[in-house]
Amino acid sequence: MTSTWWQYGDADTYPGTVALTQTSQARHRIATFRVPQDAVPGQTIHLILQTTDNGSPALTSYQCVVFTVKG
Repeated sequence: MTSTWWQYGDADTYPGTVALTQTSQARHRIATFRVPQDAVPGQTIHLILQTTDNGSPALTSYQCVVFTVKG
């Protein structure tokens, strides 16, 4: 099974890109990021967790987490 986090910029109201750092611990995929300094309160950043199994055919699942920038 493989997992990765990525930013879904088409849904963001924050116009830039965030730098994601990804690590694996046991069976978990962990992503961290810092809210960019130019982000304005109320803007959103959407991160997607994409996981694909090792089956035949391979199945892929997506989960979205939405972060709202606070002041």
